Amino acid sequence: MKHVVIGIMMLAASVSCIEQRQELRYDRWYITGRILWAREGEAFDNVAVKDPSVVFYNGQYHLFYTAKAARPTEGGPAYRTGCGYVSAASLEGLHVAGRVSIDSLAGCPVIAPQVFYFEPHHCWYLVAHSPVENDDLHRLKPIFLRNPRIEDPDGWSEAEEILPGEGDSGFRIDFWVICDEYQAYLFYSDQKGSVYRLSCDLGQFPQGLRSSVPEIAIHEEYSDCEKPWRLFEAVHIYYVKSAGCYLALLEGAYSDPAGEGRVDARNRFIFGMTADSLDGAWKRLERDGCRFLAEAGSLVHADRSRVTYTQVSHPELIRSGYDQRLEIDDFRLTMVFQSFNGSTVTGNDHYNALPWELAVMKNYWR
Repeated sequence: MKHVVIGIMMLAASVSCIEQRQELRYDRWYITGRILWAREGEAFDNVAVKDPSVVFYNGQYHLFYTAKAARPTEGGPAYRTGCGYVSAASLEGLHVAGRVSIDSLAGCPVIAPQVFYFEPHHCWYLVAHSPVENDDLHRLKPIFLRNPRIEDPDGWSEAEEILPGEGDSGFRIDFWVICDEYQAYLFYSDQKGSVYRLSCDLGQFPQGLRSSVPEIAIHEEYSDCEKPWRLFEAVHIYYVKSAGCYLALLEGAYSDPAGEGRVDARNRFIFGMTADSLDGAWKRLERDGCRFLAEAGSLVHADRSRVTYTQVSHPELIRSGYDQRLEIDDFRLTMVFQSFNGSTVTGNDHYNALPWELAVMKNYWR
């Protein structure tokens, strides 16, 4: 009888997820405004701000992001990448609040951060990636920092490795942690169309992930669309409470016209997938493999006018909670994302010089 009851509950959750995801609107995304952009002068983020992760806790939005800076040298600009932190009572107030770099505490560059409170350890975690030292292959390793108080930017620990720098897939990027009641999961991308998954018992996180064998959880690649594309990076997964299932937001990119198996990293979009469990199979949210959850053409201002952003990249949803479950209430989505106006840059501009900024959009208006 126990198995029958569990089976009925799982079926109900699955049906609910299917029904609700069919009601998820993504034909229009309403821009409510930009919330953070590069500063001038000698600031540690004077080129770009990108890769947002945000939680609302104790009356404040706490935002962590990748900061890009440039310093003049005789040979041209020298670029530096690190992690910034800012907090405010509203998303709109983040730009005027004081910003802090936390790299000096970590002891290494902290890139593409993800923040959450891990209840079993009673502390905050910042998961990110950092370059493998002295590595000709330019590989990235997953790291974590801990802090008992998110309000204290000086309280972050020195960075520790989650996994060794070398990986079977050769290249790993954009690490993402989410937990259910029993397991902790780590997802990452390889920029070649696949998302990998590792897991361990909740009580063994994070060290237990070292003994987990990576497996491909998602692979998306379409060559028969008008513009061929594939999954690129930035897998972000949340638990949808009203539907009882998981929503994955993933970043796709079109094939580079120059060929050679590359993608156009300046022309990105977001597609969605759902699953009944974190170790289960993922299904596309969109009914057509050549349509996407969010792309530049679906962005509008409140007056329905088009915006100047030319891509939608690295999405982070505003969560209903702040712990390791990464919960959202339903499919009414409020998303922080990175973008820029592609008409202001040329194909010859250095990738590190792209003027990424952060904005907020919703798939509902009222």
